[in-house]
Amino acid sequence: MLGDLLAGIRVLDLSQFLPGPFATQMLADLGADVLKIEPPAGDPLRRLDPATGQPGPEDARTPYYDVVNAGKTVLALDLKSGDGKQAFESLVRSADVLLESYRPGVLERLGFGRQTLETLNGGLVHCALSGYGQTGPKRLRSGHDINYVASTGAFSASGIPERPVMAWPPPADYASAQQSVVAILGALLARVEKGKGAYLDI
Repeated sequence: MLGDLLAGIRVLDLSQFLPGPFATQMLADLGADVLKIEPPAGDPLRRLDPATGQPGPEDARTPYYDVVNAGKTVLALDLKSGDGKQAFESLVRSADVLLESYRPGVLERLGFGRQTLETLNGGLVHCALSGYGQTGPKRLRSGHDINYVASTGAFSASGIPERPVMAWPPPADYASAQQSVVAILGALLARVEKGKGAYLDI
């Protein structure tokens, strides 16, 4: 059964909104044990109003959040605090996969750069999923699906020339999630033979 393929694989999910959570949702659907680590205020997607695209009330809970986080364990952790860092370090030591969607440099500033992660867990598959990659002139820019799709010129074929229309569901978000899963599965397979983890820049 598909739900047993990744049984025993432990995944740490430091991502928010759609691409990262959808990627780890697919891993969970394959049987992985996924722990989603959120900041104290929670994943902003939790409160996103589907009708307006704006945050809803503090106690709001959108189905967008639920559909990409079903079956995961969610833990609020402040990675800027000493206790939070210590707890996360312990989690990294026992994890197989770490997926994060920070901008380049953020994880390092929190004290968990690539070298530190390798020291904590040489078998860790670390997937860094970002808008424009870890290198290059746009690497520090923020963005969402609409930015990535627009940069390809794809909106010229969406809507009418006077008014391009955003595609739905968001193709770049889902494509990047799928690419992450393919790369993670490949790295896990390679780890069986090589005995070491990998760093994936997606």
